[in-house]
Amino acid sequence: MFNLPEWTYEFHGHKCPFMPIGYRMGVYAMNLLGVERSKNHEMRIFSEMGIGHPQGCMQDGLMAATGATFGKGMIEKLFYGKVAATFWYPGKGGVRLYLKNSFADSMSPHEFFKLRKKGIVPEDIRADIINSVPLPHEPSIK
Repeated sequence: MFNLPEWTYEFHGHKCPFMPIGYRMGVYAMNLLGVERSKNHEMRIFSEMGIGHPQGCMQDGLMAATGATFGKGMIEKLFYGKVAATFWYPGKGGVRLYLKNSFADSMSPHEFFKLRKKGIVPEDIRADIINSVPLPHEPSIK
């Protein structure tokens, strides 16, 4: 289990399950690379995610976890439409992580996703519904 700082939801703007998934991917990548959150311009991320929800939410999580941001030119958005990203750190190498299909498939029956498909925005979904969506741990991310 990992602790998600409360400020990450404030940074993202609302509570949803996708920002924490991106955050977890970033933390896992830093652990694999043996690095800490970038304070300057060290970490580079090549995001294969597309546009819209949930990709934008996940990319906010990547930025919050790693310190690599679009504003500092540390993330390149590739628009492949995949739930994956490559994390590269000078002198440490790189690692590509993606969300396993089995985990993504396991999320679809949850009420949160049914409401999102109806066009209900995350801000209007009850916290208990949002909090009931499982978050991935290392076995769900490769």
